[in-house]
Amino acid sequence: MRDLLEKALKKGLSVTFSNENGFAVIRILKGDDVVASCSLGSADFRSSVEDSLQALLLDLERKGV
Repeated sequence: MRDLLEKALKKGLSVTFSNENGFAVIRILKGDDVVASCSLGSADFRSSVEDSLQALLLDLERKGV
């Protein structure tokens, strides 16, 4: 997880985690703009967060962000 967060920070992105309506939500921001987000189900939180964060970062790399 730490390496994924460091990767995002090196790209000038920030990552937020919140709980909305009982679901964990990950948002990746560039400045004040949300560039990617997803909500997680009720599976194992740690593995879900790592997998989802990695997928979001890979998607942003493909888009050139």
